Amino acid sequence: MRLITKAFMLAKSAMYENWKELKGPGSNPRITEAYKSVDGLGNPEMLDDSKIPWCSVFVNHIVQKAGGKGTRSALARSWLIWGNKSDGQPGDIVVLRRGTSSWSGHVGFLVSKGPVYVEVLGGNQSDNVTIARYLRATVLGYRTSKDV
Repeated sequence: MRLITKAFMLAKSAMYENWKELKGPGSNPRITEAYKSVDGLGNPEMLDDSKIPWCSVFVNHIVQKAGGKGTRSALARSWLIWGNKSDGQPGDIVVLRRGTSSWSGHVGFLVSKGPVYVEVLGGNQSDNVTIARYLRATVLGYRTSKDV
């Protein structure tokens, strides 16, 4: 089974686990554990999941759990250089622009692609792991694992 397929299956099952951010300071233990899949975040037990974007943390955690190597970065746009470029098949990683900054973004797993919107399964969507819809015009790129 391809790495990206296994990762997408794990991401889908994560929707049925408790990933909801905690109100106030602190972090959901699942999110705290996922923080350990990236570099440079210091002591993850001291992080506040309501203040730090964790979409890339979630994707890294899932890819590593599937047996692969993620970007180990908390930056969503770090996924633009991971794996191989793709035309955007369900299960592939999708990187989205957020705002007007050159570094800010969002990342998750592509569920579906329509003419106007993409549906993305990801972390830090409504403070949880959910499927959300984004304008297709905000897509910066699609990536798939190299094991084709």
